[in-house]
Amino acid sequence: MKMQKKSKMMVIGMIGILLVASVLMTGCIDDGDEDGMRRVTITGSSTVLPIAETTAEEFNREHDNIRVSVSGGGSGYGINAILEGTADIGMASRDISPSEKEDVPDVVETTIAKDGLAIIVSKTVHDAGVQALTTEEVIDIYSGEITNWIDIGGPDEDIYVVERADTSGTYGTFMELLGLEDTAAHSTQLENSDVRRTVATADYAIGYVGMGYVGGDAPSVKLDGYEPTMQNVLEGNYPLQRGLHYYTNGEPSGAVKEYIDFVISERGQEIVEEIGFIPVDA
Repeated sequence: MKMQKKSKMMVIGMIGILLVASVLMTGCIDDGDEDGMRRVTITGSSTVLPIAETTAEEFNREHDNIRVSVSGGGSGYGINAILEGTADIGMASRDISPSEKEDVPDVVETTIAKDGLAIIVSKTVHDAGVQALTTEEVIDIYSGEITNWIDIGGPDEDIYVVERADTSGTYGTFMELLGLEDTAAHSTQLENSDVRRTVATADYAIGYVGMGYVGGDAPSVKLDGYEPTMQNVLEGNYPLQRGLHYYTNGEPSGAVKEYIDFVISERGQEIVEEIGFIPVDA
């Protein structure tokens, strides 16, 4: 009977040890869910979206236990998401504002790419001779001082002005770089792709997009004599340029850090260049 009691106590002890080990092992799963999968959520700027989507796709292929998910919504939305804790990373195509920084005092900025803002026009306008503009002409168009293409060497047609929504980082950068407080825009679009499509399908339109969205039936024009190219941005010749950022609420760690490290790695920066943006260290 004593031997049976002793054996029973040994079994109970072993079970206890196994339970403790199980708890400790569970605690070592870095920010994982019940299935052991570590998840990273990213949201924000539509300009940064192609970088995030493409890098996340490759990163996910290389990591069986991490899943990075990406959505848009605008730079302001992305920064607000890290404040509210609804996303791990907020994408922004502009610098965080002083008021936003007050709301997220521990914010950490990681610049993942450089970009230029390209001025695009309808193909009919481009073919009619408007293939270059000055910064002052763009300011006058968006402020409503110039309303007809004929005033800048184009057809005798009213200019249809397209802009981004004011929640967009691209909008904020454009307004800041050109010193505009308001515009005379006829159309407001949520995404870069929407601006490009609107300009392409209109006959006499103008708009602005990130360099990664240049192409198709909405050709870009020279600005102050320079094309929106990587070389011109890097040499400081092209006037409308900016950084593209990831923001986190505090220093990134765990799976979030692993993913961000991948984006700023040599391979991640190759992807940045492949999809039409400029690597940070170029």
